[in-house]
Amino acid sequence: MDFATSPPALSLHSFESDYPKAGICDTTGQLLAYTDGCRIYNRNHVLMLNGDTLNPGKVFNSFCDTGGYPLWQACLFLPDPGNSDHYYLLHLRDDDWLWNPMDFMYSIVDAKGDNGLGKVVTKNNIVFSDSIWLSNFISATRHANGRDWWIVTPQRRSPGFHVCLLTPEGIAYKNLQFFGDSTYQVYTGQTDFSPDGSKFFRHWPEGILILDFDRCSGVLSNPLYIDYSDYPAAGGVAVSPNGRFLYAPKGAFVHQYDLWAADIAASRITVAEYDGFESPFATYFFQARLAPDGKIYIVSTNSNNILHVIHNPDSLGLACNVEQHGVILPALTSYLMPNFANYRLYDLPGSPCDTLGIDTPASVAAQEPKTTDAALEIAPNPADGRLVLQWKTREKGWIAVSDLRGKVWLTAPVHADQGSLAFNTQNLYPGIYFVSYRSDSGRVVTRKLVVQH
Repeated sequence: MDFATSPPALSLHSFESDYPKAGICDTTGQLLAYTDGCRIYNRNHVLMLNGDTLNPGKVFNSFCDTGGYPLWQACLFLPDPGNSDHYYLLHLRDDDWLWNPMDFMYSIVDAKGDNGLGKVVTKNNIVFSDSIWLSNFISATRHANGRDWWIVTPQRRSPGFHVCLLTPEGIAYKNLQFFGDSTYQVYTGQTDFSPDGSKFFRHWPEGILILDFDRCSGVLSNPLYIDYSDYPAAGGVAVSPNGRFLYAPKGAFVHQYDLWAADIAASRITVAEYDGFESPFATYFFQARLAPDGKIYIVSTNSNNILHVIHNPDSLGLACNVEQHGVILPALTSYLMPNFANYRLYDLPGSPCDTLGIDTPASVAAQEPKTTDAALEIAPNPADGRLVLQWKTREKGWIAVSDLRGKVWLTAPVHADQGSLAFNTQNLYPGIYFVSYRSDSGRVVTRKLVVQH
């Protein structure tokens, strides 16, 4: 899918797999490599030099002759923080097909190898093993220093979350964090971070777990569990570009949650219900991904040739505009989305760990919605009591006040005829905060606020 055009241009290449996995491009969008969990292929869609035999063992021998490695979201490419020509492939191995242990592994691609077609320089290196079984899922978000990467891999039969950190020195295992019921049996679904990395989501048939994530420390916290035991069905997760709305495709429905609401669970709105379309099977809703064009694409639970599209994911309710089977693919897809991280996320300005002098590249910043410097004014700043926010843009939206760790302390709706908002800072601890105005059309402006008492 080429997102340089709208709608995206589609092209079909001679590659077949039952389990689509992950791919990586350079900063210009040039394809570098992709994998089905069994092998790594180059941009010409042929086996990369030394790219054979990922995850060797019994499962490889049983599945990799006729398809991909049978784990769902178990591969992810990340750029090497210490070498701009190298890319890590993270992958999970289940060497005895649903029997323990499972291994979290990595391989490294040199993009300049084999005359620029890429070469695998090391592969199948074990970072850690888990005797309780790892799950099918790997997700990652950028460290707040703008260089390194946090990696989260949940357990399957336990509410544990393994956390690793990728730095120029390599991958370091950090810890195992626990949240929720120890009787979890999580096989299906999806995990992902919000675009800004401040929240982590895990969706499985019986519910959704929402966790805050600290991009400085790698600590998960503040668990919120949304129960779906009355409607168990495999489901996915994706968050709107402005970070406000969580979309949960699930069976016959797509639900929207307002992450800025005081009661997130109660904010649920059903924004789509399956319309009965078959191509060739029922096109129910399953995994989702936020794409480079700012839209969210949803794959079906069956082998079909369609993708559903959320055209305006930053908008509340039905205004998000879900188009069912909005993309017709040139081949069948097997109910799974490729796995990738938000590669356009960099440092967290003003955070305690923003110490490397890395800023969002101009080429990336240029793609973000812009507002003028006068779009949001704060007075007084520093503040020690009553604070007044003023803005000139007359659009509906939201105001949010968050601290350096991403915790939101205040949210308020903005009406089209409203130009100011006043609130008291006495309930805020002294320190640095960020005030963000986000319009429903996607315009975003953020200002730094200093609170003193």
